[in-house]
Amino acid sequence: WFDSRFSRVSLQSLGLRLQLNHSGPFCERPVPCHSSMVVIHVNGLHHVSFDYCGCARALPHHIQLLRRRFYPASQLIPKTCATFQLLDHLHKFAITTKAATYDFYRGLEMLTDNTGQTNVKSRYRALSRMNMQWRHLKLLKRGGRGHEPSGPEGTKPGELAVPCPSCPRPGVNLPEGWENAPESMRFLFYMFACMDANFRLKNQLVSNYSQDPGLGIGWAYMVPRAGYEEYVLNRANDEDISTCVGFQALAQANNRFSKGLRYTGVGGVFCGRSEMVLPNGIGNLQKGERYANMDFIFAAALHAFGWLLPIILISYDVACQWSKNLNTRMEEHWPAYIRFPPHTRFIPAIPKLHEPMHRTKNHQMFSLNFIPGVGNSDFEGCERIWAGNNAVGNSTKTQGPGSRQDVLDDHFGAWNWWKYTGIGKTLFRKLRAAVANRNIQIEAHRGLTEGLEDGTADKWEAACVAWEKEGMSKSTTNPYVTTGVAMTEAQAKKELSQQEESRLASGGVAYHATSASAFVVMGLEIEDTQYLLPIYLPGLLQYQSNLRSSTGESPKISDNPEDNLLWMPSRLPSDVRSQVCCEGLVEIEEKLRTAQCYDSLDNIRHILKIKTRLVKFKNKNVRGQRQGTRSRAIIDRVHEKARAAAEKYRACRTAKMELTGPGDWERELQPLADADIRGYQDPEHLRKSGGRKGTLEDHQAAMESPDVAMGVPVETEDFSLLPEARSRRDGTGETRRVLSWIWRTTTGMDSPDNATDDILRVEWAKSRARANRAKEEVLLIQEEMRRTLEFLPYRAKWWRDRAGLRSVDAALAEGLRASAEGQAAVQDALAVRFRALWKIPVSMPTQILNEETITDNTYAVNINGDDEEDDEDEDDENDEDGDYEDDAFGESHLGGSTDNDFNIYL
Repeated sequence: WFDSRFSRVSLQSLGLRLQLNHSGPFCERPVPCHSSMVVIHVNGLHHVSFDYCGCARALPHHIQLLRRRFYPASQLIPKTCATFQLLDHLHKFAITTKAATYDFYRGLEMLTDNTGQTNVKSRYRALSRMNMQWRHLKLLKRGGRGHEPSGPEGTKPGELAVPCPSCPRPGVNLPEGWENAPESMRFLFYMFACMDANFRLKNQLVSNYSQDPGLGIGWAYMVPRAGYEEYVLNRANDEDISTCVGFQALAQANNRFSKGLRYTGVGGVFCGRSEMVLPNGIGNLQKGERYANMDFIFAAALHAFGWLLPIILISYDVACQWSKNLNTRMEEHWPAYIRFPPHTRFIPAIPKLHEPMHRTKNHQMFSLNFIPGVGNSDFEGCERIWAGNNAVGNSTKTQGPGSRQDVLDDHFGAWNWWKYTGIGKTLFRKLRAAVANRNIQIEAHRGLTEGLEDGTADKWEAACVAWEKEGMSKSTTNPYVTTGVAMTEAQAKKELSQQEESRLASGGVAYHATSASAFVVMGLEIEDTQYLLPIYLPGLLQYQSNLRSSTGESPKISDNPEDNLLWMPSRLPSDVRSQVCCEGLVEIEEKLRTAQCYDSLDNIRHILKIKTRLVKFKNKNVRGQRQGTRSRAIIDRVHEKARAAAEKYRACRTAKMELTGPGDWERELQPLADADIRGYQDPEHLRKSGGRKGTLEDHQAAMESPDVAMGVPVETEDFSLLPEARSRRDGTGETRRVLSWIWRTTTGMDSPDNATDDILRVEWAKSRARANRAKEEVLLIQEEMRRTLEFLPYRAKWWRDRAGLRSVDAALAEGLRASAEGQAAVQDALAVRFRALWKIPVSMPTQILNEETITDNTYAVNINGDDEEDDEDEDDENDEDGDYEDDAFGESHLGGSTDNDFNIYL
């Protein structure tokens, strides 16, 4: 109390002294600490006076501080310490918010004195040093190195990483005889991995490895530096050429902006199913995403699995190019200690999000929709991992090289641990969604098959099986693409010209120097030119309307030809068409109109592909208002081209309808609504909701047209090519996606029956693939559940085995034993919780290893979904698909079961 107010003072100024190394407050020979000792706690910085114990059996000063849960910044004469609570708080704060230590320290200074009157010397460097050591000690502790006689020095590469509990590990969580599983069930024991590069986690040329070597590089997730950098340096002159698409990954590998950067980013290899970072699965990229870097990271992460498992499925956004000479590079360039054994087989795949940007020709073998055994995996987990850790790049880009890698190890370790402890709810949620999707896809495929003629499905099934068994070098007919031949507008013109020449050569009459076909072609070209009027003269119609209103008379028709009505045969009434047109003119226009319709559809499809690439590139690479405006302007120009192509198709189809009337051709050339103009990977457009009740003012209430209310597609004057904003509850739309008819239209009409069969064959093959992938997904998830329940007891035993490895005094041995038992108890608790949540037999689905095929209804498993926490947290999980809601498990799919208790047939 000072005068008439309270004044803040320190406990040190009041004479408080803390005695260390004694249970009581007194020591016979106290040794005072440094006079400027500062303790950093969660509520600020404090000046504190310590008295060390100076008795004969006294411990070193830094040990005395540690035993009272004060972490000293140095060992000789500590001037700064932090409480264990503060360091733990800072650690949790950093891995969850991705904020820098400096921001946290600035907050502590404000808690100490937010008026700026207290002059406290900055302890930021000391706090950073203590935080770095704290992270490293926690890493060693949770990796069990304190229980090992060899200590931290005996740590092997990747040993401190949190392992994936659902990955297949022979001798740990795989059943006996898994090597002899039938061909149809071997996919259960694939190693699924995905890899990608990230250019947000860059590092500037700050400090060096001599001054900042790092504390444990290569012990967890980062690739060991020595062998990796030596290999990359030796392959620095390799050229990585992509002949597929203009991916930024390879096209800019040698010309990315690398000035002032030590590393332009990182490459990573992850578990494709659990989305966990694999040990030694992260490596620095010196200059873009090059084969040399990605090869070594791939080998370092999966080398151990290659000696244990015969098949590794690796997903990579440029797998079609990267995998071409993989075996050659491995045999000729890779160091011997990272090469895979000869029996290892690799299956390359392209992630589902990246696949549409590739050429469609000869790429079906890389598609996850058609590769047997992958289930419904999208292998875009690497993107989700990057998204969850990109923010840490703001602080690590200015750090020294060693400290940066320690921080990345820490954040990836936290990511893995969250996945590890949350895998119970994740797999449970996935299984519920997978079963619902499997039932839908099986019924849809069964209905499609029952509508076919006898023997047709068997023939198509044999073609699909032969294509799938052939390996990566395909020579059989691809069942997933149409084989129809197109007649384009140019081909139609050429054929009509040849017919005209043949007619004249056989004695036909020449009506004019301009042939009939040339006459119609000229009219169509003029018609195309007229479509440009509203684009380049958008105010013309308004001007004519204003002129009509002011004069009361219609404007006179100009003598300019572009303003006159073109008297094409389709513009004439059908009853006078034969009297006005010369012989064969109607057939000529009909043939050209048909070709124009197909050309217009091809043009729309091409524009949509361009749009997809532009939007994906913009979302991933474009930042800032200036670049965003430029990118949007390019997309707008593509948008105008799509409008013109759609208008041309509608006009040509209308003209064809006037010439030929309704018929079978309408199955191919359907009415084009705005909702139909979407990419083949885009879901159907969402219905416009009226908004939440009570949020609109009275004058803002929108009137909905009857057609829209009834769900009828409406053609509007304008439409958007950009993807709709979809919430997590809206989902991606992929699972219930219905392909727009413009992508199913064949390009050839020479034989309508054959063309229809070709389209039906492709759709049937894709339906079969969706049903098979859905069945595989259920079995994969159940096998992952079984492997997880096998791995957790193994991990608990692993910890208990380490309790007595070291020969130490009784007190330390008791502490080591308690620590090991505590870690083992965590594994046991997770196993109990997961088993109670899933309620499935541990032996599933390996009971069916002796089955030759996967049947629809083989085993029944009861899943009880009455877990309260699951209902609370289900919407908080990162849903991979988002297409399933709780009502997907009602009567229609599971035979009258309820949400809380239902049978799932596997």
